[in-house]
Amino acid sequence: MKKIYILLILSFFLQTKAQSVIYSHTVPNYSGAAGFSSYLANNGDMISMASSFTLTQTSEITTINLYGSQISDNLPAMVKGMILYIYSDNNGAPSGNPLLQTGIPVISLDINNSTQGYNIIHTAQYIYTFSVDISALPGTAVLQGNTKYWLFFVPRINLDSMILTSPQKFNWWLSPTAAPDYARISNLTGGAAYPTWQVIPNTGAAFSIEGMIMGTHEVVYDSSEIKVFPNPTTRFLEVTSKDKIRQIALYDGNGKKIPVKLADHKVDFEGLSAGNYFLSIETEKGTVTKKIIKR
Repeated sequence: MKKIYILLILSFFLQTKAQSVIYSHTVPNYSGAAGFSSYLANNGDMISMASSFTLTQTSEITTINLYGSQISDNLPAMVKGMILYIYSDNNGAPSGNPLLQTGIPVISLDINNSTQGYNIIHTAQYIYTFSVDISALPGTAVLQGNTKYWLFFVPRINLDSMILTSPQKFNWWLSPTAAPDYARISNLTGGAAYPTWQVIPNTGAAFSIEGMIMGTHEVVYDSSEIKVFPNPTTRFLEVTSKDKIRQIALYDGNGKKIPVKLADHKVDFEGLSAGNYFLSIETEKGTVTKKIIKR
């Protein structure tokens, strides 16, 4: 089974939680629903899209549902897994590119059919829902309120190569409700080639998010009081703070937690590979996350 990593957006909250649907952009029924081809073939050919969304309040994500259809009506037998990324926004487009593997997703899921919490639900003839129980996976996923994100999703279909007219492909529905944007991308050639994001305004993909709204009393303080240096670093990273440091946690670019200790105000990076890391630092006044570059 492939490992699943969720990049944690770490915040310190005084909170009460209530689980509910916190975002929904769906279609009323299958009849007349437009769809966009979305699948990854065995040879690496891929076409799909990302859809923008904004939550009204900072929330812990528990479930993501994605809605669409398949003409051959045998989707569970054809699907080998799925990839789902949530990116931050970069000037009206996703901040990362899944084809080039650039940018760091806020949430990163690469799962197979045996992954706990993952289901394909056959709701009616031709109609399917991909459902991922985020709360069943390791870690915690938190998205900030009033912040634009992009959800990218592509199922792995057991087809040798890309056939855009195949009845076995998955069609991710486009919602008729205006407001969000979607951005298409592919590594194909010809008229279906979108090597970089092509944004289409006022039409988002059909999906919903369930979660727990965090309490409104977020602890905010001046993170400039925390210093990390040298950054970039080749060996030791010094961490100083005006306030007492309770604990630290280090994550790599995929959201995997790396075991480290803070000793004499230093974190040892010597045995780590070069790349980008995220150091979460919890003090008596709150938690901040610093991006660290190891060379």
